[in-house]
Amino acid sequence: MTRSIAQGAGRGSGTTVWFGRSGQRYGLERVDATGATLMEGWFYVLAGDAVGWAGTAEDLIADQASRERFRRALAEGMAMYCLPDPGDDLSRMTLVWDLEGVRCPLVRSAA
Repeated sequence: MTRSIAQGAGRGSGTTVWFGRSGQRYGLERVDATGATLMEGWFYVLAGDAVGWAGTAEDLIADQASRERFRRALAEGMAMYCLPDPGDDLSRMTLVWDLEGVRCPLVRSAA
């Protein structure tokens, strides 16, 4: 299993911290979605003001509802992020539940 997303999916500028519904922090790395190839072993998030889709390449193949949410999020111009796939089905489903629909993290400033 590869951990590289280099094939057409260049990594963007840095990591963004998002908080799930559970309060768990996730470091999501920005991916250049232009010509991106979703790779095995990675979990992807499409987000704008909120997370519109979260899942894996396998989810797009196996689940019609996931494909529809993915296409809708892409059509809305949402940014793509990734993190390593948690590996097992229960952890993956929990991660989807924890992230989908969550609002954009607030940027805090001391100024």
